[in-house]
Amino acid sequence: MTRPAPRLLLLFCDDSTLIFCSRMADLLIEADRNAQITFAAYAPESALSDRQLRQYLPRGNYQILDTAGLSSALMGGHYDAILTSRVFRPLDRMLSDPLYRQKAGRARVVSFLGGLDFSPGRGMRNRRHCDVVYLFPRTICEKFRATYANPETEGLAAWPAVGFGHPAFLMPHSVPETGLDPKGDIYFFAQALSPSTARARRHMLAVMAAIARRNPDRNVWIKLRHLPNENTRHLHRERHDYPGLAAASTDLPVNLRLTARTMAQALSNASLGITCTSTAAIDLVREGVPTMVHLDYPDTTLDPLVAPMRRLFTGSNLIKPLDDVLNLRFTPPDPDWVSGIFCPRDLGRDVLTMISDATVLPPHNTEEITPKLSTY
Repeated sequence: MTRPAPRLLLLFCDDSTLIFCSRMADLLIEADRNAQITFAAYAPESALSDRQLRQYLPRGNYQILDTAGLSSALMGGHYDAILTSRVFRPLDRMLSDPLYRQKAGRARVVSFLGGLDFSPGRGMRNRRHCDVVYLFPRTICEKFRATYANPETEGLAAWPAVGFGHPAFLMPHSVPETGLDPKGDIYFFAQALSPSTARARRHMLAVMAAIARRNPDRNVWIKLRHLPNENTRHLHRERHDYPGLAAASTDLPVNLRLTARTMAQALSNASLGITCTSTAAIDLVREGVPTMVHLDYPDTTLDPLVAPMRRLFTGSNLIKPLDDVLNLRFTPPDPDWVSGIFCPRDLGRDVLTMISDATVLPPHNTEEITPKLSTY
């Protein structure tokens, strides 16, 4: 008997979640070309510009859902599963309410982390009501199982199901050698919240300017997270943007440039990537691009992302002091660290198997209950 094609809804609201959906869709189609995939923007949390939508959804083929529409997607029998890298508060409320949770035929919710998780305790709590939870590194998977998928603590044996991975954290095909392309492009991947002060951001601009002066035959780029007039409703509001800092500088080298191209476009010609606390470090390693993480900028004590970034990348060989960054001295990533944070490349197949297994599980209470939609 042929299994019907899975009907999957991928939720997004901002650039990060849209990039997740785009990557996840590619993996799912690779695993099952018959998969029916629908993109949907959750309107109450929308923080995307027209430019960003055109970059990732050039055909405009997506739905727009309000909270009632999200409830219908969950309960209406239209989808086998909803995949999301952000558990919106109304969705969490629905899943935590037995009237929703125990309804037969509802879509299963598969939740991923949003990227590098600097608050793993909060990240785990926010996903405890989902049907399937994908986490990383591997150590966080074990912590989640012990805390939220433990019959002794929750009374719900083997629930939620726990997977390892993320579409941005696929195992690299190869790791870079120690030599750099002598003329390849160098990128600094900016992050919205970090560095957090104007002085620290001026420092990073000066670092990239110094690299550009020392390497006049290279293009040196500052890859912007978004343009200054974009994402004004984004959860992560950027202060002291690099275009503004660059405009106020009078001595920047001509080979230092700013760009808002996509990550894929940047990775296609990057010979070295530098970042502070951005998930871009993972993208770079995944694609086999030499990578440096620089955390020794001014005002680090005021930056709440530095300590968790340092914790996640301890043992990676990628955290570099200023002198190494200026002289482009990088080290290949440590293999044990790589295996602990990057997942197998057949993630799409694993996700579809988890959805299938979760769909056939009996409800936690076999009594049929009709949800009260007016609750939300």
